[in-house]
Parts: sequence; C-alpha cells; structure tokens
Amino acid sequence: MTNKTAAQPAELERVFGAGALTLIGIGSVIGAGIFVITGQAAAAHAGPAIMVSFIIAGLVCVFSALCYAEMTAMVPTAGSAYAFTKEAFGRATGWFIGWALVAEYLFAGCAIAIGWSAYMQGVIGDFGIHLPAAWASSPLTMEGQSLRLTGAIVNLPAVLIILAVTLSHLAGTRESGKLNVIMVWIKLSAVLLFIGFGLAHADPHNWVPFVPSLETHPDGSTAYGLSGVFAAAGIVFFAYLGFDALGTAAQETRNPQRDLPIAILATLGISTLLYIGVSAAMTGLADFRTLGTDAPITTAIAAAGPSLAWLKTYVGVAVTIGLWAGLWAVVFALSRLLMYFANDGLLPARIGAIDPVRKVPRASLWLTAVLAMIVAGTLPISLLGELISTGTLMAFATVCAAVLWLRRTQPDRPRPFRVPLVGLVVPLGIAACLFLLASMGGYAVARILGWQVIGLGVLLLSARARR
Repeated sequence: MTNKTAAQPAELERVFGAGALTLIGIGSVIGAGIFVITGQAAAAHAGPAIMVSFIIAGLVCVFSALCYAEMTAMVPTAGSAYAFTKEAFGRATGWFIGWALVAEYLFAGCAIAIGWSAYMQGVIGDFGIHLPAAWASSPLTMEGQSLRLTGAIVNLPAVLIILAVTLSHLAGTRESGKLNVIMVWIKLSAVLLFIGFGLAHADPHNWVPFVPSLETHPDGSTAYGLSGVFAAAGIVFFAYLGFDALGTAAQETRNPQRDLPIAILATLGISTLLYIGVSAAMTGLADFRTLGTDAPITTAIAAAGPSLAWLKTYVGVAVTIGLWAGLWAVVFALSRLLMYFANDGLLPARIGAIDPVRKVPRASLWLTAVLAMIVAGTLPISLLGELISTGTLMAFATVCAAVLWLRRTQPDRPRPFRVPLVGLVVPLGIAACLFLLASMGGYAVARILGWQVIGLGVLLLSARARR
C-alpha cells in the first residue's frame, strides 16, 4: 500500500514548458498583490514610498529566487519549499515550513477571491447592478489589531469564484491550463494600460511627501516613516509567491531541471517591473490615504475624473477576468502541496489519490476549495496580507538555508543550476527575510506562531487517523 501511494504522483501529466511556467508564475504574482494589497499597504504603511517597498521586497526575492532555482533543478519534485526543507533538514522541519506554505497559498487565494469580488461588484455597479452588502462583503473587519463584526453574512462572490476555479481544475490540468493562459494575457493588458495612462495623468503633488511622517496609533502601533516602508515591504512580499508556487509544478513539467529555474527568474524580473509601475501610477492618480480599499486600482482611476472613465470600466472587466489566473495558480499549488503531504504520510492517504481519468488530485482539490471558501467568505483582506507574508518569509529563509546546508553535506550532488557567490547570496537572503519578518511587528509574528500550533494539532490528528 505504501509503495502504491508513493508512486501516485508519477501519474500526473507532464504538460508545462518554460514559457507556460513563466505565464503561470506571472499569473500568480500579478494577482491580489498588485490589484489589492498594493493599495492597502500604501494607505496603511508607506504612502507613495510603496514603490521603494516593492524594490526592497524584489531585491530580497532575488536572493531567494536564486536559491529556489538551484533547489528546483536539484530536487525536481512537487512540494516546493516543503520538499526542499525535508530534503535538507528532515520531515519534521519540512512539515513546519510546509504548514507555513499552506498559510501562504490558502490566504493568498482568499485575498485574490476577495479582490475579485470587489472588482466584479465595481464592474456591475457601473451598469446599475448592486449586490446586497450582507451577501457580498466580509462579516469581519480589522480595527487596529482587532477583529470586529460588520453585520454582513458572507462574501458570497468570493466563495463562488473559488468554486468555479476548482471545477476548472477538476476538468484536467491541460484543459484548465489553456484557459489560464488566456486569462493571464487579459490581466497583463489591464496592468500595462493602467501604468501607461495612469502615469500620463498622474498629479506629482500626490507623491509629496514621498515618505509620509511617522504616525503613532492609539494602540501603540506606528505607520509611515522609514519603518512604514519596511513594514510595507514585508506585507507586499507575499506578492512574489508566484515563483514559489512554480516549485509545486515540478512533476507536471516536461524538463523541470531546465524549465523551472528559467521560469522562476523570468517571473521575478518581469513582475518586479510591473509592481513598481503600478505603484507609481496608483499613488500618482490619488491621495494614498484613499487607496485602502478592496479595489484600489479602480479607486485611483476614479480619482482621475471622467477622462479615464473608459479605463476604469476596461480595467475592472479585465481584472475581474484576469484574477482568475492568480487564483488558478494558488489552487493548483495548494492542492499539490496537500497531495504531497498525503504521499509522505503526513495527511490521510486518500487526500493524495490521483483521478485515473483526469490525472488530477481530486480529493486535495476539494479540500483546498472547502478551506478557501470558508476563509474567503468570512475574513477581511487586511488580515490575510499579514498571514501570507509571514508564511512566505519563513519559507524563503529556510530554502536559502537548505541550499547552504546541502552544499556542505552533499557537495558532489549534481546541480544543473548553481547559486553564484553562494557564501554571500545565501546569508543575505536569510538575513533579509528575517529582517522583513521582524519589521512586520509582534502581532504578525504571533499570528503565524498561532498558525503553527494549529498545524501541530492537524499533524497529531492525522497521525491518529492513519493508525
């Protein structure tokens, strides 16, 4: 029985090349991070200096991306940071990082779904159609560091888009992947148009002061100033999780040792340039304090007045369609991670089963969908951003450490791609990730530690169920 379960991932169909993987990575990176969290982080932490926050996060990602490229070429199996950590430090540490990845993928998918809900409502609102707030918004919101009830029941559109994306996955990876490519190109057209027309209509006064003065909230937390720029860098860091998600596609890639490193580095470079452009256009069109909405791009375009009304409609439609691609990649990644857990005996074996006809992990896809629908239907996007980034930073730091450890313990192992200047790049990658994690504050760190306690409970329950 054990051998049969371990062999199941080989039944996945190898359908991706470097180009398709890069589009998946960009489709994941250009999602809630660019369309939602950018505005949230600018309004709450960095102001116009959110551009610098993305540069900082991008530089940190360079170190991590190089390490991911070496590990994916050396360990071309599904599971991404989980598989790499297990390879270097054992299964127990692998679970710890893998569970942080569950937070990363789960909450990222929910943030995308919530963003989709907001943009979709903006589009239909332009045609005079308005959904009841009780059924189209989160029943919880963040006030300082606390949650409070809003009076809403559930964010039903966010729940339904997760269900729709899951059903597309169940049709088969090849079929749903073709649809995903179309969605990515639609989304990229909206991003490029927004950058071009947004910068052309930007008011330079909105960029002054570039770094807003430090403010202290009643609960003792701070915003803006230089510390706000670094805090925002930590929050938007999750926007780069797309290249991490690529590692989960290893067993569905035709030549993973060559294609994955290419796709990882290409995704990072292209996405960083797009993030900086969107940040500049968004904060140039509107006062940064008004951008803390679930649909900040349309908020920024609306501030430009009637001259860009056509762009608001087009971007709203294109983003509503294009956010599908970001959610597609996250559902893909989380379902494969849960499958890999099951194949390693960390979750019930049936979760890792592969559908013999469609060649997809049906049970893990449904588990992903149920968890995501619960979270997206109830939690606010401002809370999700912190949970995503903390999990991402933990995973990236550990992958960097895994590269250094395996260089010492397995120096003769074949490495189709090698991190240049490994003695400098890896320590810088670890230090930068830990610095950004600390800059997010004690509340964010406490939440991810609480998430790890939940993970320990899941592991113990799973072990009992497998006896």
